[in-house]
Amino acid sequence: MPARICVLLGLLCLASFCRGSKQPGEVLLVIACPPYPLQARSECSSLSHNVLKQQQALVLAGIFPGEFVLKVHVMHELLNYWTLLDALPHLRAPARVLGARTEWIIWCQHNTRVSSLRGLLEQLRRQDSRELAFYGHALYDAEATIIHHFWNYKGAQQFPYPMLSAGVVFTGALLRRLADLVAPTGHNITLRSDFSIDASHELARFIFDNVSPHPHISTPISGGIMLKGASYICPTAASVPHRKVACVLHAQPEEPLTSLGQRRNGCLHTTGSHIYFAIKTCAKFHKERIPIIERTWAADARNRRYYSEVADAGIPTISTGIPNVQSGHCAKTMAILRLSLKDIGKQLDIRWLMLVDDDTLLSVPRLSGLLCRHNATELVYLGQRYGYRLHGPDGFNYHTGGAGIVLSLPLVRLIVERCSCPSASAPDDMILGYCLQALGVPAIPAAGMHQARPQDYAEELLQQHQPLSFHKFWNTDPEHTHRSWLGGSLVNRSAPLAAHKEQPAAGPLPAMMGRHSLAAGVGLLQETGLGKHLDL
Repeated sequence: MPARICVLLGLLCLASFCRGSKQPGEVLLVIACPPYPLQARSECSSLSHNVLKQQQALVLAGIFPGEFVLKVHVMHELLNYWTLLDALPHLRAPARVLGARTEWIIWCQHNTRVSSLRGLLEQLRRQDSRELAFYGHALYDAEATIIHHFWNYKGAQQFPYPMLSAGVVFTGALLRRLADLVAPTGHNITLRSDFSIDASHELARFIFDNVSPHPHISTPISGGIMLKGASYICPTAASVPHRKVACVLHAQPEEPLTSLGQRRNGCLHTTGSHIYFAIKTCAKFHKERIPIIERTWAADARNRRYYSEVADAGIPTISTGIPNVQSGHCAKTMAILRLSLKDIGKQLDIRWLMLVDDDTLLSVPRLSGLLCRHNATELVYLGQRYGYRLHGPDGFNYHTGGAGIVLSLPLVRLIVERCSCPSASAPDDMILGYCLQALGVPAIPAAGMHQARPQDYAEELLQQHQPLSFHKFWNTDPEHTHRSWLGGSLVNRSAPLAAHKEQPAAGPLPAMMGRHSLAAGVGLLQETGLGKHLDL
């Protein structure tokens, strides 16, 4: 009997020793901090300070003693870090913050808020860090959509993807696996698309396609890991009243873009009269699309011009002298920029130029509220950011044309002087982005601008930022969209057009393809050594 007691006591002591010697779990909180807008940097700093202050309070109160070690890493975004997948190698080298002992990674953006670090750690206590899993506020598509490459068109409503701004929780096991997959030496089972559009959906899709829920099976057979909805991660601080689980991570919606906001934030007062709207159209859409613009946002856009391949005095449209093509429109866009500069001339009140399609809907007052935060005397390039081949050395960001592209006038002059088209039908928005990246001009994302229709986005995302623009009239009522989403009202009469100074049409295509043409092999991109012409 005494021998049995000794053995039992020995086992209990061993178990106690093992528990006492267990190292605390490492929790890494990453704040992905973009360089623009400048307010984002301040929000990143405030978030970091707030989390560390909460941690200090927990330590002083003796809560979770020896259970967790918290690291906060502010990751300043580079060219491709906004895709999240392309940022993972940074966490291993050179940052060296993602290690073998990292049990949890809390991925935040500048507008994520940690309302209770204690509540967050309590949730992590209940979850298994050894599992290949990630948690977030789940979003779903109402239907298959172009911004998600029409993926899973038969079951788009069943595929969850995270709201990144609300925060995402990864197990260390999963994030290390992802870091291995996207490393230069990794072997991706399913390669990513060359186009980066929606980082959240593309992250969820990549995990589903490449990570099996069974640790000993590298290739998912009938589907891989899917996002787990977490009730403690919310789209806003007060998303659901009387909820059983408190929100400990949530997104902070952006303040409305209004004239009152302009005065409160002390930025330069901006209205539609400070913006020149260059609208791309063609003869077959003169009667179909232009009347819709005139009944909606034209009321706030006195300085608007319709540029077409033909001059139509009844609208009026201005001829670019460039024949219409089915897609691309690079030569046409470059001609529009040159003609617009001539038309603007020495009008000192115009600070910005916005390129839009004839099926783009806008809120000009909200756009004005956005532009007041930017300095029109600098080289400013705003829009909805997409990426092309960001996982490769020849990748670049660009603003998609349908959402509208906003350029400061000094930048328009630089584009006309230094950029050109490899062909008339090259994609104009991509060529602009390619050239501007070579010139060192960043593509600054504007959260409220949208390349697609409202129904192509999760409604919770649209509630985070006041919409500035939508694109496409297909299978939708554009006037209803303008009223419901862009704060507009139907008008019987649009604002009169500002006087247009007659200008000759742009020169024929051969003259337009000047000495900086990529096709000629002496373009700016080659001069700067940033690569050969991409087959776009």
